[in-house]
Amino acid sequence: MPISLDKARKAKNALTKKLKGVEGLVGIGITKSGEDYAVKVNFDSPPKEPIPSSIAGVPILVEVVGRIRKQD
Repeated sequence: MPISLDKARKAKNALTKKLKGVEGLVGIGITKSGEDYAVKVNFDSPPKEPIPSSIAGVPILVEVVGRIRKQD
């Protein structure tokens, strides 16, 4: 069964609550993964605690993107 955008949005909301206050977290979003949607979690350095590989059947992709800064 394909993962819909609506299902990914619900998973993102649940994951946002679960990861609140996790050190190094810089963003949580939705991305395409093949034909389906996934939740993408961005960190400024490798996470110090384990991040689940999925939530409510939606895959979670973790990426270390570095520190986010405002561009001039």
